[in-house]
Amino acid sequence: MSKTTKQFVLRNLCALAVWFVVITFIIMLYADETDPMPVSIWLRLLISAGIVVFVNIPLVKSIGRIFLNTTPDDPALDD
Repeated sequence: MSKTTKQFVLRNLCALAVWFVVITFIIMLYADETDPMPVSIWLRLLISAGIVVFVNIPLVKSIGRIFLNTTPDDPALDD
């Protein structure tokens, strides 16, 4: 496996782990006392994988880069 492929796989696995933790935390915040974890681990992994795949779509990446590199029109910046 080439170095670029290893980096790509590791980066996506890291993103998957982060999103899994975020989704688990959000579910824990809104869960009831009667059913503390209403969503199974497989469904949380599927949701995390869907988010990672969506974020890796080239169009979404390019929109994110444009948004990240655009300076907001803020009147406070004119000072």
